[in-house]
Amino acid sequence: MFYRCKILNVNFPSSVSLGTFVKHLPFSKPKTSFPPQRLNFKSLTTTTTCVTRSSSYFETLNSRQKDQIHLYVDALLQWNQMNLTAVNEVNEVMERHIEDSLAIIPPIQNSYISSCNNSFDNLRIVDVGSGAGLPGLVLAVACPGWEVTLVESMNKRCLFLEHAVSLIGLSNVQVVRERAEVLFQYSFYGFSNDLRLKIIVKGLEFECITQLYAFGALSMGQKLGQDSNFRERFDVAVARAVAEMKVLAEYCLPLVRVGGLFVAAKGHNPQDEVKSAERATKLMGASVLQLCSVESHSPHGQRTAIICFKNRPTPRKYPRDPGTPTKEPL
Repeated sequence: MFYRCKILNVNFPSSVSLGTFVKHLPFSKPKTSFPPQRLNFKSLTTTTTCVTRSSSYFETLNSRQKDQIHLYVDALLQWNQMNLTAVNEVNEVMERHIEDSLAIIPPIQNSYISSCNNSFDNLRIVDVGSGAGLPGLVLAVACPGWEVTLVESMNKRCLFLEHAVSLIGLSNVQVVRERAEVLFQYSFYGFSNDLRLKIIVKGLEFECITQLYAFGALSMGQKLGQDSNFRERFDVAVARAVAEMKVLAEYCLPLVRVGGLFVAAKGHNPQDEVKSAERATKLMGASVLQLCSVESHSPHGQRTAIICFKNRPTPRKYPRDPGTPTKEPL
């Protein structure tokens, strides 16, 4: 890889720290405590209840963060001719996307503190298959100390992500265009607003590639999970509504450092999927730590955060060639 666009290290103006944000999240204390542990699939019938929500997570954000979320939602709906989301109303976006994305912060916090023995204030996060920026872009707003990398394969979605990042003024986000197993990276950081506008309006892919090649920022044909700039460099990988768990394991876990976490946002009853992914997760050097139920506005009123802990390096042969993880899951 010839060049890697660095995330700008600029202090994010926020009147509330991440610690204060998490501290004031509306937890409802469960009747029984479930410490993190490996799951026994022979007896697994219910998920481990880690956190519930009694009111809006959005309301715990400060005024600047709320304004940024509103700007993002407005942009999402304006650009929705690209089919970024099936939801077309502001209230639905807030309930089904924003609240759902914010809801995985407590499971990340609790699992990272208890299992990784490190502070969660300055995490390196990768959102694989970010789509319209869910949950990664929302996490970057709520947690300005986190460095967030959004991995997305579709050019039109990457254009939207870059537009949204610029519009709401985020300096802790990097956009990477390609599938998780292939690197085809570009970023507009360091370019002027005029050049950004020209790329979006006129250039699309051709002009964008031409400009970035001049800056040495284009690298093609390299596996993202095999590239030393990305492989095992992240504290946490997240994925939401992307693929089956056994496929996600091969996409995401090679990017996670030993001692880090992989968090998959799934539906209300993912036990069978988790059991099916046990082999793939183990091959990637990880194990399922716990399943955390979170309240949501999905049809079933509940989602599950599957937390995996990486305890050894991923073998170099993974991830496999592009498309193979989906066609021939482990």
